[in-house]
This record gives sequence, C-alpha cells and structure tokens, in this order.
Amino acid sequence: MMEFLNNSVPLDLLPKIEHTELKKISPDYLKVLRIELMISSAVVFLIAAVLIFFIAVLQKPIWITVIAISWLLLSLLQYFLQQKAFSACAYAIRDKDILYQSGWLIRILRTCPFNRIQHSSVNSGPLERKFNLSTLILYTAGTDASDVRIPGLQESEAIALKEWINKKVVDEEQQG
Repeated sequence: MMEFLNNSVPLDLLPKIEHTELKKISPDYLKVLRIELMISSAVVFLIAAVLIFFIAVLQKPIWITVIAISWLLLSLLQYFLQQKAFSACAYAIRDKDILYQSGWLIRILRTCPFNRIQHSSVNSGPLERKFNLSTLILYTAGTDASDVRIPGLQESEAIALKEWINKKVVDEEQQG
C-alpha cells in the first residue's frame, strides 16, 4: 500500500505576484469607454425627455430639475468611476500563466494557467476597431467566470498574444 504524502510548500519559494510588472492597457481604450458612456447617457437623456413630454405630472419645473440633476450626477459619477476602474486595468504574461488585473473599489487579479486554456479569440466592436483595439478572450476549462478577457489591446498585440498563447498551450500539451 502506497502512503499518501502532501508536503507543505514554503511560502517564500512561491512566485511573488507583487513583483510581477503589469503592463497597462492602451489609453485609447479609455476613449472607447468615454464614447460608450456618452452614447448611453444620451439614450437615458432621450428616455427622460420622452417621459417628461408624455407624463403630465413630470412637466412641473421641480420634476424637470430633479430628473436633470439626477441624470447629470449619475453621468458624472459614471465618468469618475470609469476613470478609476480604467487606471487599474493591466496584464502580464509569465512562463506558465497570464495575469489580468481590474477593478478599482474591488481589485480583481485573475491568473489563468496556460494548461487550463481551451481556446482563445480576438474580438473588436465598431468603436474598438475605430481605435485599432481588440479584446483578447481566453476560454478556460472551468466556468464562464474563469474565462479571462483583456480589453484595450492594440489589434496587432492581441493577435500576436493569441498566437503565442496558442503555441504555448500546444507545446505544453505535447510535453505533458
């Protein structure tokens, strides 16, 4: 009968994520986010205007003022939060995995080992294409929540990363 051993690993031997230099995503991605915010704010403004036009009780100056100030405050809050969240977005490619950091209030650091990646894709919407940006998506063997999305990459960089990661995944499969 074989004895099961599960020795502890000294913590000082583990790789230190805080010593990993993270690369920021493209500043142009903030422009994409700003344009999306302007579009969504305009839609909310139009909905509010239609409601005010068709609902008589909302046509009173007090309600028009409350709605306008609420819309302005929410738009400014979203602008501020977007700036803070964008500044936290960064990624790093290491020998065995890829890291992606996001979040301002709640910081999320995702680590995706290459041996868990099933496939990858590079996507870009109309606004991203205007700024030559793409999103690299790494689909893992886990749930959708374990997939890693890295937005705001230059299109050529996203494609190069995808190809490099795919090669790395195939090489590890052949070795393992």
